[in-house]
Amino acid sequence: MLKRFSSEVAIALWHAEHVNFAKLLDLLEGQLDLFHKGESPDYELMLDIMFYMTHYPDVLHHPKEDLAFARIKQRAADSGRIVDELTEQHALLKESGDALVHALDDIVNGSIMPREHVEEPARAYVADFRRHMHTEETAILPLAATLLRASDWVAIDAAIRHMDDPLFAKNGEERYAALRRQIAREAVAFQDCAQQDPGFEEVNSARRQ
Repeated sequence: MLKRFSSEVAIALWHAEHVNFAKLLDLLEGQLDLFHKGESPDYELMLDIMFYMTHYPDVLHHPKEDLAFARIKQRAADSGRIVDELTEQHALLKESGDALVHALDDIVNGSIMPREHVEEPARAYVADFRRHMHTEETAILPLAATLLRASDWVAIDAAIRHMDDPLFAKNGEERYAALRRQIAREAVAFQDCAQQDPGFEEVNSARRQ
C-alpha cells in the first residue's frame, strides 16, 4: 500500500503539476502574442503567472525533482548527462523567471521599457520551460517510475518543506483569484473549440512541442 501511494501517486502528481505549468505557459504566450501585434496585454496577469512560477515550481517542484534526479543518477549511470543538464536548467529557469518578475513588476508600477525587453526573454522562457518539461516527461518520469521506491519518495518529501499549491490547490491564495478565473475561461474556450473542430486539440498540442 505504501509503495502504491508513495510511488504511483508521486509520479502522477509530478505529471499533473507539469500539466498545470503548461496551462500557465500557454496563457503567458497568449499575452505575448497580443504584445507582438501591438495590442495591450494584461501585465498584471503576466506578473501573476511569473510570480507563481518563481514561487512554486522554483521553490518546491524543482527542488523535489533535483532530489529525485540524484537518486535516479545513482541507479542509472547512463542518465547522468541528462540529469545534469536538467538540474542546470532549473537554475537557469529560476534566473530568467526572476528577471521577468522584476521587469513585469516595474511595468505594472508605471515604468516604460521597450517591448522587446519583455517579449524576447519571455518567449525564450516559455520555450525553454516547455522543452525542459518535455524532456522530463519522456526521459525521466519513466525512469523514476522504474527506479524509485516508496522509501525514496518518503525521504524526498521529508527533505522539502511542504507547501500547498497557492494557485491550483482547493484553497488557493487570493492573490491568484484573477488568474484562476482566466484559467477557467481558457478551459471553457478550449473545450468549445475542440467540440467544433475535432482536430483542434491535436494541432494545439503539436504547436506547444
